[in-house]
Amino acid sequence: MDNNYKIGLYGMGGWSQLFFFIFLFISSAFLSTLIITLAVNIGEIGKTDSVTRIVMVIQSLGLFLIPSIAFACLCYPQPRIFLSSKISKNWTLMALSILLIIVIQPLVNCISYYNQQIILPESMASLETWMREKEESSAALVKLLFIDRSIGGLILNLLVIAVVAGIVEEFFFRGCLQQIVQKIVINKHIAIWMAAIIFSIFHFQFYGFIPRVLLGALLGYLFVWSHSIWIPVIVHIVHNAINVILIYVFYDIPETEQISYFSLDQNMILILSSLTLSGLILFIYIKKIMG
Repeated sequence: MDNNYKIGLYGMGGWSQLFFFIFLFISSAFLSTLIITLAVNIGEIGKTDSVTRIVMVIQSLGLFLIPSIAFACLCYPQPRIFLSSKISKNWTLMALSILLIIVIQPLVNCISYYNQQIILPESMASLETWMREKEESSAALVKLLFIDRSIGGLILNLLVIAVVAGIVEEFFFRGCLQQIVQKIVINKHIAIWMAAIIFSIFHFQFYGFIPRVLLGALLGYLFVWSHSIWIPVIVHIVHNAINVILIYVFYDIPETEQISYFSLDQNMILILSSLTLSGLILFIYIKKIMG
């Protein structure tokens, strides 16, 4: 590649980087769509679990990982430093992060329960109908992926939904998008929350919008505090893995019954314990960083 061209890309401002990143995202989305049409039988997408998993992996790599790696390599002379992809050796922070995401699960599920109770005003009935349809579509996809009740099926779901999604989404949303936004707005807190909101919107599951924003913000802060992309990656993987295992275990129980267990009326002690322990772990985490 011509050196002058490289220098031009390296020197881009925040807005230029954002538009270039969007361009890479759209280009990669087209490429992944082309690969999917060539690699699988289109008629089987959403009908068989194996084909659906293949499509999900191709989409994840094409939509999130490829544009992230391409952006880092094209826009920065040392892409690994930009992405903070050096393996973190701070095992204490890693352990605290994993413990935090485990302990915080009842609180997240409680917030998710109350998020699902939100009813939009009559004037927004068409929007609510669309949101419900998206939610039902996501539920149908989950049902399909977990139709294989074998341990092999569970392992495949852990790889696709937890491992692959955890890696690619963190490189995209925290590794690139959050840093690009921070270059524009300067304030790291605004960048973290903006990236978290976009992260939640991308999932098109609006009845889990609030807890996913909070999860995205937590991952964003872990990235900033730890200076390593791998800590939010591992935390994201653990979070998704917990959900995969819970869906596998409670497959035959309606989701509404599962989530209602986490209302304050049903289990206040568990949720308050989750809140208290999460706050304590965060306090220790921040103290470790500051110290």
